[in-house]
Parts: sequence; C-alpha cells; structure tokens
Amino acid sequence: KILSLALPDNRYIDSEIIEAYPHKGLIQDIAADETRIATLTSGLGNVEIYLKQGQITGMLVVDMSSNQAYRATFDSSGKGILSREDPNAYYCVSYPKVSSAPQTAAAAPDIAAAAAVPDLETLKKLQSKPDARNVLYINYWGGSYTNASWNNGTTINYTAFSQDADTIHFSDQERHDMWMAWAETADDYAPFDINVTTDASVFAATPSYRRVQLIATTTCSWYNNCGAGGVSYVDIFGRSDGRYDTGWVWNKSLSSLGMTLSHESGHQMGLGHWSNSSAEYDGGHGNWGPIMGGPFGHSYVQWSKGEYPDAVNHYIADQDDIMMILEKLGEAADETGSDITNAIKLTLPVTDQQGTIHPQGLAKDVDVYSFDLPSPATLKINLGPSLGLMGETMGTTLSVQAKLVDPSGQVVAELVPTGSPIDNVLTTRLQANAGEYHLFIEALSYDTDWNTGFGEYGNGGYYSFSIDVQLGPDLISVAQNNHSIVLSPGQYFEMTSTLSNVGDTDANASILRYFMSASNEVTPNDSEFTESTDIPPLSEGESIIRSQRLLTATDTSLGHYWVISCADPLLDEHRTDNNCSFPVEIVIAEGSCESATQSSTETILEGPLSNPTFAYHKSAAPISLLDIQVSSGHEFYLQSPIVRLGAPGKGFSVQAGAVLSIQSSFPECQ
Repeated sequence: KILSLALPDNRYIDSEIIEAYPHKGLIQDIAADETRIATLTSGLGNVEIYLKQGQITGMLVVDMSSNQAYRATFDSSGKGILSREDPNAYYCVSYPKVSSAPQTAAAAPDIAAAAAVPDLETLKKLQSKPDARNVLYINYWGGSYTNASWNNGTTINYTAFSQDADTIHFSDQERHDMWMAWAETADDYAPFDINVTTDASVFAATPSYRRVQLIATTTCSWYNNCGAGGVSYVDIFGRSDGRYDTGWVWNKSLSSLGMTLSHESGHQMGLGHWSNSSAEYDGGHGNWGPIMGGPFGHSYVQWSKGEYPDAVNHYIADQDDIMMILEKLGEAADETGSDITNAIKLTLPVTDQQGTIHPQGLAKDVDVYSFDLPSPATLKINLGPSLGLMGETMGTTLSVQAKLVDPSGQVVAELVPTGSPIDNVLTTRLQANAGEYHLFIEALSYDTDWNTGFGEYGNGGYYSFSIDVQLGPDLISVAQNNHSIVLSPGQYFEMTSTLSNVGDTDANASILRYFMSASNEVTPNDSEFTESTDIPPLSEGESIIRSQRLLTATDTSLGHYWVISCADPLLDEHRTDNNCSFPVEIVIAEGSCESATQSSTETILEGPLSNPTFAYHKSAAPISLLDIQVSSGHEFYLQSPIVRLGAPGKGFSVQAGAVLSIQSSFPECQ
C-alpha cells in the first residue's frame, strides 16, 4: 500500500508499506505491540507506524535524503499531528567525513615503530574481552546486507575496508590502521562489559539483544552520495529483533577511523552529539576531544558529560555518556586491588602486564601491584598508556600517573603525565635494594583546566607495563653468507657477520674469532683461523656488520667444511650460548677461475668429468656444458653470469650420487 503524508513544511511524502513486525520501532515511549514499516518511494528513509491492538498509536517519518524527522502521537479518536523533530535523536546525521583521497606511500602516516601490523588471520580474530557478555563487532571484511532499516531494504553489496583503490588486498598501512582503530575503540570501552571484536563468528554466536555491528567499508554511494563519515541508529542496543543493530563507517584515515567507530557505537548505546554554540560536532580543544563530537586527530579522546567550554547537547538534557553506557552494558570487573592490602602480587620479570583504570565518571580507581626483590639489583621499568607505549599519538583515552615505592616507603620512580601519549611513559633503570615494592597506577590529567586540557570524568582506559631485572650485555653473531663458498686449498674466502648486542646494557669491546670443522657441529674447540676481527663497544640494541678474509691451509683435503664466527664472551655477559653464528659451508675443490680481464670468450666443457672428485670452474664469460657427464661420487661447481646446458645433439648428464651446482654471478678470482 502507498501511504501519502502531509508534512509541516507544506510538502507531501509518499511511502510504500512493505512489512510488519511484532516490535516497537525507533520510538520506545509509544504504546505498541506491532510496527508497520514503509519505505520512501522517492529518496532515502522510512516511515514507522505504531499499532496497539490494531489501532494506530504513533508514527515516525525519517527522511534521510533531507535529514529531517517527524513524529506524531495519536489520540483515542485516531488523530495525530506530525511535528518536526531533531533527526539526531534517531540516527547520526551528517557526521563529518574526513578526506577520503587514496593515500600515497609518501602521504601515508608512518607506522609507529612498536605498533602492531598483524597478519590477516590475526586481524580477523581480535577480541578485547572474550569473556564479556556484550559484543561490538567491527566488520572490515566486505559482504552483503539486506534490511529495511537501510537503503529502503535494497541489498547493499559492500566492499572490504580500504584506503586505496584496491579493495581486495590489505597493505601494511591498512592492516596497522585497522588494528589501531580496533585498539582505540577497545580502549574507549575498556571499563565496560563488552568485547570489541573483529571476529564474525563471535558476533554470530552472541544473542541479538547483546550485540551490535559497525561495517567499515568504501561503499557509501547509497547514502546521500557518500555525504557522511558514518551513520547509525540511536539507542538500539539491547533490542532483540536485530533490525537496527548495524551501523556504517566510511571515514578511513588513521586520524578518524577509530574515533568514528566509537562515535557511531556511542549512538547505538543511546548517546547524542556533543556540540557547541556554533557547531553540531564539537571538535575539541588542545589535545582533547569528545567522542560524541568530531575529535579527529586529537591525542586524548574521551566520553564526556559536557564539562568543556560552550558545551551543548541539543536533544538529551544533562547527558552523562558513561552512565548511559553503563546502563546498557554494565561495568567490567576491576581486576586489581586499590590499596596495599589488596595489591596484586607479581613475580619478576613482568612482561606487558595490562590493566584498566576505570574513569572517575564511574568511580575513582587506583591499581596497586607488589613484588619482592630477593637481593639488590638493577630494575628496568617501562610503563604507560597501552597505545602510547606502542608509539601511537592519537585516540588514547588514559592520561596516567604512576609511582614505585620501595620497602622504606620512598618513591623511587615516578611517571608524571604529559600532553602526548607517547611522552606519558615511564622508561627508567634504578638500583634497587632487596625487599617488597609497591606500584601505584591511577588516572591523572596532565592539565585539569577545561579551557586548555580536561578533567578526570572520562580519563580511564588501558595501561601496560614491564618490570625486569637487568641482565647485562648479550652479544650474538649471525653469519651473512647464504650459499656455499667454493675454493682451492690455500685460498682466501670472505666471511661476513652481523654482531648485535641484544642485552639490556652496553657491551664492551670484544674479538670475533673464526673456527672450521669437517662437521657441521663446529664449535670453538675446532681448528681456529689465525685471522680475527676487533668488535667495538656496542650500546644496547646496536648492531654492526663486519667482513673478514680468511685463509685456508694449503694442505687442506678436498671436501666439505663448515665455518663459524664467535664473539669472545664478556666478563659481565650472563648468556654466552648465542655468541657463535650458525655454520657456513665451504667446499675445498680443485679448479680454475678466469676473471673478465683474463677471458672474454666462452668456455666449452666437454667429455666426462675426470678426477678430482671435487672440482670447479669459474669464469666471467659464458660457460657451456656439451656432452659432459658428472659421475657418481663427483661434485662439480660452476660460477658464471651465463651457463648453457647442452646444445642440439649434445646433452649432459648427472649420475645418481653426483652433484652439479650452478651459481649465476660474476666470480671473484684470487
């Protein structure tokens, strides 16, 4: 049936009734046991007709093409008047769209050095809280969607998330930014009982009244010609019908993707926009922005209750973001004690311990840990907001302070918050006495003046820390040679090694020595070369590459040998089992080598290969094998830029138990 309605602004709107379902629509405060759904015959939107025992009790018109909404409540005589409403009370209207121009390699933001670039399988299985009752599913993967709530019920075939024209493959930058957006959203929801996931199977296994999804895609032409950065319906979490549980995200840059995901999911929890007197979406100030505004690119992005200057919320009076989300989701358990008596006991070393500070909008939270140090030692500590520790500069929720207190009650290490998440990090070494230590972690804004900073209301989220006992330097040697070296007795060959100090203190100078054995189990107990290489002092994490010419003895028998490079152990080096490289194979053989100055004509090798058993031929000119035969038990090694195998009427053969090895490169002749 076609329904024609007269709207307050002297225009008519036609819609076609397509279905009925036994639930309320977007309006929850009208008595109804059934809703008829009609889609607009011209433009994008729908009409919801509410009925109670067969009588119309209300009506909602959502005209998305014009960004308008109208509502009517019907009296007992069956009369109702459509009046204009703020459409933002029903769906996210015209959320700002950040430039969607494809990123070039030069324009793309650098991937933070410590940040995650997960493989695709890992990216598809991310979960922030696997045990949570509720689920927010971030759908990056492309697919097909059909529901009368969007696109007038016409199927939407949507692409996977992409930042460029390739919507099939994910670049390193795309996978990083997808991970980062998931991590930002998980950080925003850290205090609540919800699992932010990219796993479709988790969403599918969750009851409809405990789940929502956001589809991040490039497909947006169906919605006002891609005129928004994202869109979702308001206050639909907890519904059992699943009609409105999907929202859309089109912003795709690193500075906007995660913030858009949290913003649109905030609408699904019932939140309205944070505005100011001149803009529908408050953009924030300084390093701070409200999630339900347009906080793109800010370092700290948080839930709000309108404490910032000139705060306006047009359609929810006294909106308290955190309390409204809490009502939908419940609070996640506080996993850590808040005082010394209830401190969580740690055993050193501690690696990437993660915790959550609940914001003051829920209740003031302090996390306390303790550990015992049996004897004096040097402690290494690394602590901060989780995203800040990974080198991320945007979208962090937590500004954190921390104090480490020694057995005497003295503060021996302290983190004071700063204006950037990557600087809000404690990285220190300290000489520590034996005894019990306590670590206190809590939220603290670096600037509580709302004109320039932010207060503690929404200040909370994930932090991470590692505590280790310093072990000293650790030298490792890695051989760079990646193929067998073939030479004659009494000739030189070059051994190239990378020396690294992977320990946690600087390393003094050392010496690199070289050993050879007829077994690939070569050790420093085997024959040592007379040559050695000096290793300079190496700072923590520093690496160098060194090459050394080594001379084989003239009486070395033909055959296979293996060589290793070993750094001399340091006096303060606790681990020395990695000082030696894996062995490099060398083959001692007889043969000739012709450099480019010695030969410019092709070498033709014919006839069966006679003694010696180990032979080679190296030439800067081409080599052709014509009617040659490598007999069983013999090994023949060729090196030349061009090697031709056989010719018309002239082949070559390699018997079982023989070796023919060809290396295509210019030889270095001695």
